[in-house]
Amino acid sequence: MKATMIFRRVGAAILGGMVLLGGSSCRKRTSGTDGGAASVVAPELQANTVTALPGAVYCSQVNSPIRWQPWTKETFERAKAAKRLVFLVVAMPQHTAFHKVLGEMAGDAGLVALINENYVPVLVDGDAAREVGLLVADLAAEIKLQVQLPMFVWLTPAANPVAWIPVTAGAPGAVRDLFDKSHALLSRTWASDPDYVATNSAKDNQARRERIARRKNEDQASKEPALDVIKAVRQLTSLYDPVSRSFDEAGGLFPSGSIDMLASAAINPAVPKEIRARSLTTIQELLKDLLSSAMFDPLDGGLFSSRRSGTWAFPVFDREGNGQARAIVALLRAYQVTRDPLVLERALGVLAFTEKSFATHDGMFALGDSSATLTKAWLWTVEEIRKTLPPDDATWWIAATGMRGLGNLPSEADPTREFFRGNTLALSKPMAEIAAGLALTPDAFKPRFEAARKILLKAREERLGTRQRDETAHAATTLRMVSAYAAAFGATGNPAFRDKAVALLDRARQTFADGPQLWMYAARTPPSISAGRAFLYGLAVQAALDVADVTGDERQLLWAEDLASTAAERFTSADFLKECPDDAKIIDLPITDLMMLYDDSTAGLMSMAECRLAARGRPLAESFARLAVPLPMVALERPVLHTGLIQATLVRHYAPQVLDGKDLPEALKTAVQRLPLRLIKRRAASAADGVPNGSVKVILSDGSSHLAASPEALQDALLLSAKN
Repeated sequence: MKATMIFRRVGAAILGGMVLLGGSSCRKRTSGTDGGAASVVAPELQANTVTALPGAVYCSQVNSPIRWQPWTKETFERAKAAKRLVFLVVAMPQHTAFHKVLGEMAGDAGLVALINENYVPVLVDGDAAREVGLLVADLAAEIKLQVQLPMFVWLTPAANPVAWIPVTAGAPGAVRDLFDKSHALLSRTWASDPDYVATNSAKDNQARRERIARRKNEDQASKEPALDVIKAVRQLTSLYDPVSRSFDEAGGLFPSGSIDMLASAAINPAVPKEIRARSLTTIQELLKDLLSSAMFDPLDGGLFSSRRSGTWAFPVFDREGNGQARAIVALLRAYQVTRDPLVLERALGVLAFTEKSFATHDGMFALGDSSATLTKAWLWTVEEIRKTLPPDDATWWIAATGMRGLGNLPSEADPTREFFRGNTLALSKPMAEIAAGLALTPDAFKPRFEAARKILLKAREERLGTRQRDETAHAATTLRMVSAYAAAFGATGNPAFRDKAVALLDRARQTFADGPQLWMYAARTPPSISAGRAFLYGLAVQAALDVADVTGDERQLLWAEDLASTAAERFTSADFLKECPDDAKIIDLPITDLMMLYDDSTAGLMSMAECRLAARGRPLAESFARLAVPLPMVALERPVLHTGLIQATLVRHYAPQVLDGKDLPEALKTAVQRLPLRLIKRRAASAADGVPNGSVKVILSDGSSHLAASPEALQDALLLSAKN
């Protein structure tokens, strides 16, 4: 094995139980640039100093004996002075396994001593420092593993990765065993020849830098995006098989992006009829699977964001506010296409759950902290239901939720039968059908259903025990809820949702904006910890434009334009869209967010922002727009991971444009405001547009235009190309 590969491959080698170049420990120590200077351990390294930082990851470590340090340049300078490697743990609050891993580490006194005495331990929230979360995906790919969090990463004081490995809290002692194997090799080699480690990790990182920089060219942009985007939509529809009820490449996450994309194609009148029809059929069939599945909790209305296997019947029982808000928008978009009342019911149920579970005392929204709970606490046996509910209610509840005496978990979801006789809860039948089986009307049955639901919910809450509520306002979740309220107004016409969107956006601006800059949390930290990344700016522009669309408020439009200008200044490089601003960057890598790994991609958000702002005559800076617009050819092969970019491209080339004239009648004004968000290009008409007062002009993608002076005429004009 080449010397330059030793440390980069350590993670994979450890997994295989291999011993790498045992002779390396005999390498003679060479003198470094600091000569024989003694190591200096700064006082700051003698204590756990992350506990005052905002967010669930840091708050969970209040009592940890590990001397956690913050993700700052100063920490790496102290590591250099102490002549120690940095032991980095990357966690995300959405991936709650970090609680168990960090808890096991803190509870092992021997492990704590090894970490504190040999390394500078650093804990980073990969959600707030998004570029670090993206980096671990690259590192996992290098050792041919799926990305999994938390991840252990050893770095030199120059912030070059040396070795890394994902961590799973399995059997007792598994985390310690994994650490010990890594530590044995790394500590020996570092002690023997730190210059060798530093030099070769720097070379590896240079190669990584060049490889990441080439990625944009490898995923070459489409030269015919208007044609290729239709191919991407067709490919997305082909991934769903209505016979096996499977959705290939969907992964384990609730498919919010795919639902949103399919709805966008199905509702767009300029998309070819065959593709519209396929998109509509696919979304209808997919929703049949999802709406009746255990992904929607019938007890509290919330949504589980991921599943344990290839079936929606067995969720991972974790929930966080960001995923809830994102799903609300996708479901409301699906309702506007399908007009299925059950879709609206589920969407509003998730919205009510999110308000109840994630709203903070200061009127914003938290990400949430679902500390891992035992899976069995969420499952039910038939006997438990019969014991908890009155006999008559137990009978219909068991039938309506598909419970079985031996459990309703598919064998592929529980192959070892660990949860034998366990049942997840899912309303597999519509409420009206359950009521009809009892010879009741839906209205007469509803109080009975609510009584049973509350009894079971109380019983489950007692099982789960007291759980600490997250009261830390989180910018991304708050901004997503702004968009959720705006979408709810469009779907229902209820002005209360529009008022909530406006008020929440105003509070978000006051809390998370500092002049032209954004922060993930209200508390100001060093920029490397929680200064807004490009992704957050994309969400903020999206929320501001959504509110501008449902209100016509020029003030929100101006803020969206200001945010886009600031993003252009902070995240534009010569040839790629930077995720991390320069003042927050620690690892020198050109990290960009092109695929939907954890959430929407930054590229997708910025591409849609460019499209919407350009339609209003407020284009992004040319250098920024050039980076945001391209549709990579890989999106045609892997559309699930690129639905944001596909949707933005679809809108750019096929969406109709609505020009608002002056003095619109109230009914027409409301109809314009309720048009599907992000799928209609909008702006105020100018004198040159020739739009009569009291009317709107609809310009279709083929260049034809039509005037409308009433809500009915507006709908007819928008549907004209669909009728051809």
